[in-house]
Amino acid sequence: MKKENTIQPFEDGDIFLGCTYLNDEVDDHKGDGRILQYTKNLEPKGILWTEGTEHLVIGLTIDPQGVLWGFDMHNHIVVRVSPDGKQMPNHDFGDRAFSNATFDKEGNIYLGECLVGNTPYPGSFMKRLPGLDLVGYANIHKFNEDLELVDVFDVAYSPEFHQFKGVTHSTMHPSEEYITYTTEIGKKVMRYDIVNGEQMEDLVVLPGDLTDQVVAIAVNYLPDGRLLHSRGDYIEILDEEGKVIQSIDLEEHGWGIAQVTPSSDGEHFFTANIFSGVMLKVRLDDGEVVGSIDTGFAVPKRSFAGVAEYSL
Repeated sequence: MKKENTIQPFEDGDIFLGCTYLNDEVDDHKGDGRILQYTKNLEPKGILWTEGTEHLVIGLTIDPQGVLWGFDMHNHIVVRVSPDGKQMPNHDFGDRAFSNATFDKEGNIYLGECLVGNTPYPGSFMKRLPGLDLVGYANIHKFNEDLELVDVFDVAYSPEFHQFKGVTHSTMHPSEEYITYTTEIGKKVMRYDIVNGEQMEDLVVLPGDLTDQVVAIAVNYLPDGRLLHSRGDYIEILDEEGKVIQSIDLEEHGWGIAQVTPSSDGEHFFTANIFSGVMLKVRLDDGEVVGSIDTGFAVPKRSFAGVAEYSL
């Protein structure tokens, strides 16, 4: 297969999907890193084959300067792509399995450490921390605008069935006083005060045990402080106190959501389904699916694990 970079300079409304080309018979997360670019009308536009990655490119997001971020958390690689469509040189953010990023208006960067403990799931390569039999500590690392490490927040995480996930999804509250985050398929939506360096009361604690599929998955704030919360085959919208004010049912789409991302128009959100390989664009007010992209990578070749929208 010929790998040609056809990614174009970013334009308002462009959609980016993390969809690695899986090609390893043993490790079902290993392959050639790939970010797919689409127009605001969900038409194919370009492809970037990421340099330096070997596993899933996940957790796509756009920073305030318009740089596209993604992560190969298996190999401790942070991918950054400038708005001209060029991949920036890989920066050493430290040997950690980061998978998500949030930003504040002062230019600080907060990277969530996806992994914790020493029991990664069988058949998958996950890089250990230097000199340790650990895949991670599940911390949040703060970097300044010069990409220098300035703090490490020792945050709580929510134990989950597989016992290796830490801070898997994170989002900055509009006040920029705290970060709200989840441990995928855990039982909590958690918050950490980044001003005072303190763990806050959990926003959501779900009932049941770790085997009942009553789980938290992905979170992302809307500009008005409402929180999108993925629960698998449906999306909850929560108020500031964590109460459900709206539910959007996506069961008919066989949904298993890897990421949920608000649209810049304030009227829609995007979701990434790692199992079906399909992205949906959904209207907020009534839950209507108004568009979709099929990456062609469904189970067992599941690699679609990130969606971001560029806006000027």
